[in-house]
Amino acid sequence: MIDIFLIAASIENAQCIVARLEDSGVRYRLRTAYGSVRQLRTHARVIRDADLLIVDDANLNARGLDSVEETLAATPALNCILVTPAPSAALVGAATRVGVRHVLAWPLDPQTVAAALIQIDATSRAPERRSGRVVSLVSSKGGSGTTLIAVNLACALAAQRDRRVLMIDLSQQFADASLLMANRPPPMTLADLCSRNEQLDATLVDACAMHVRANLDLLAGAGDPLKAAELLPAQLERVIALVRDRYDAVLIDVGQSLNPLTIRALDHSDAICMVVRQHPLYLHGARRMLDIFRELGQPAGKVRVVVNQYDKDASINLQTLERTLGTRIAHQLPRDDQHVNDALIRGVPLMTSARDSALAHGIGLLANMLWPAGAERRKSKFVRLLETWPKLQQQLKPGM
Repeated sequence: MIDIFLIAASIENAQCIVARLEDSGVRYRLRTAYGSVRQLRTHARVIRDADLLIVDDANLNARGLDSVEETLAATPALNCILVTPAPSAALVGAATRVGVRHVLAWPLDPQTVAAALIQIDATSRAPERRSGRVVSLVSSKGGSGTTLIAVNLACALAAQRDRRVLMIDLSQQFADASLLMANRPPPMTLADLCSRNEQLDATLVDACAMHVRANLDLLAGAGDPLKAAELLPAQLERVIALVRDRYDAVLIDVGQSLNPLTIRALDHSDAICMVVRQHPLYLHGARRMLDIFRELGQPAGKVRVVVNQYDKDASINLQTLERTLGTRIAHQLPRDDQHVNDALIRGVPLMTSARDSALAHGIGLLANMLWPAGAERRKSKFVRLLETWPKLQQQLKPGM
């Protein structure tokens, strides 16, 4: 059964869409609201628990898909169908780039609608796995604090919610995440894991992972540029496929190196977090990094820019950053040298040594942003739908 949320331009259009849903033969549960694409943010809480979002808007155009892009970025598992009269090639192209799979024209073709619903239904009824959300953290320049942020994000995720968390250290130089996370060297590294390519399976991944705590593991970096250079993109792709089914959250510390290996990691990430600082050199690196992401075909909505060591009095303020980078700043982390230095000296995460600090709070908020509630495994989903939809017009398929 598919849970569908429909935003329709009119009652008549909604009735036509429901008729096509009925013709498909797929069982569904429907909630309907009336308005346009501009109302998406109003219904964000409802949409995040749906399998399929249908937006009917006669005024859809390529420049007006910001709210669609934002919705799909916040809810990676959501499918989306846009319905509009005579969609242009520009609209179809822009919709595809933000993650929309179907742009349909009036009048709706029953076979096209049925094919889309059958495909979505098959996906929603597949055997439940963890379907871990993968986020890569990228540095715009060395010294931005990406590894420190990644380590503490992993700890925040493991502590805040009942989930399994894995961090993968792709650093090709020092690979010191294990020292920041547990103040001890790892028994095995990612390079050791990939060197046994013929045996690469879930059991081997578990054996090579450094178990920091019951629900927090680390695949440590090679710590040797020569060994790191031996890692193949296909091997990393296999590792990511394996860990998605075993973990709820996967963090990849990419660092500042862009090469075939790290590019493969970005391709298989649900989101990319780029860390910058308020300094001209970081600004230059960030702007070039965003250009490269575009050249690689990474959707703009997939990238989150985070300012580390934020200073509200700095000459390069948020407005300057956003104007120069051509994108909005998603989050800021405050400067906290005292607590950071204390954590580094003790060899423990900041989330352990100073969990009540402003920086720890900021990292917790970043964790919630990068792993939104809509990306969680859906338990008792229909119960949550009933709780969050009391004011919306309810419309269940006849006979249910």
